[in-house]
Amino acid sequence: MTAAPLEVSGLTAGYGQTRVLEDLSFGAAAGARLAVLGRNGVGKSTLLATIAGQTRRHAGEIKLGGVDVAGKDSASRAWLGLGYVPQERGIFPSLTVEENLLVGLKDRQRSALDEAYAMF
Repeated sequence: MTAAPLEVSGLTAGYGQTRVLEDLSFGAAAGARLAVLGRNGVGKSTLLATIAGQTRRHAGEIKLGGVDVAGKDSASRAWLGLGYVPQERGIFPSLTVEENLLVGLKDRQRSALDEAYAMF
């Protein structure tokens, strides 16, 4: 049995002493689509930023393909294939949406982007 592409267990995270996420656990199976829903300010962006290594994790595990990445920085997670583009437009504002996505593909095949387009 192979590990799920994403496993989160007992995740608690936030900013400074403020906890935004408390003991959150979920997994995403290979090929599955996962939706994170909620009103403004309930932690959706904090969850994604924490998984990507951009927000402090207070407790819990984050595994990508069975590899524990909770103590790894954003760059290490990116090398494992995890990408994160926040909703703000400040990443590479002079590039188109497609060009921003292509930046993260590096040596990966263009077909990965085509597969993402096909989902929508």
